[in-house]
Amino acid sequence: MSTQLRIALPSVVGVLSLPLMFWDIHNVRVIGSMGMAWDMGAPIWPYQASDILLRLLNGPAYSITMPIANVLRLAAPMHFLLVFPAILTWWWFLGLTLDRGLARWSFFGMFVFLVTLLLWGATTTPGLFRLQLEYGAFPLSTTLLILRFLTPAAWFIALTSLLCVGKRRVVPAS
Repeated sequence: MSTQLRIALPSVVGVLSLPLMFWDIHNVRVIGSMGMAWDMGAPIWPYQASDILLRLLNGPAYSITMPIANVLRLAAPMHFLLVFPAILTWWWFLGLTLDRGLARWSFFGMFVFLVTLLLWGATTTPGLFRLQLEYGAFPLSTTLLILRFLTPAAWFIALTSLLCVGKRRVVPAS
């Protein structure tokens, strides 16, 4: 009996997302209590890290629900009332798609490797290489900042790759 991804993916990602959400709720309270103490906003580590990691893990769910949360004027942390069900629904849908065999695992693995390679290439651009030479290894806050900006591109590449693999399987080569 094989593991059904439509059950496993939302379960695993839901368990990973809940602590990040609680961490983000805590961070919102700390930032609110600080008032105007930070001239340039809250520090990336630890106060923005939970949001960055949540968006990295659940990019498409955030892309769908945040405009709705903005229309409903749900500020942090109230927007999680929409985000968490969207996260579970997104991962259920992706698991269902993979369970039905619309993506071959060998191609999927190849595209995950390609996305990783592209992200690695984007993080080693000359400007970042110069930053690394001047300051040594990347500090954690710089790495999180890089992740914040690369997350939409990574999800776009991954989903486009999955769609291409699915289309290739559905439409036979002529």
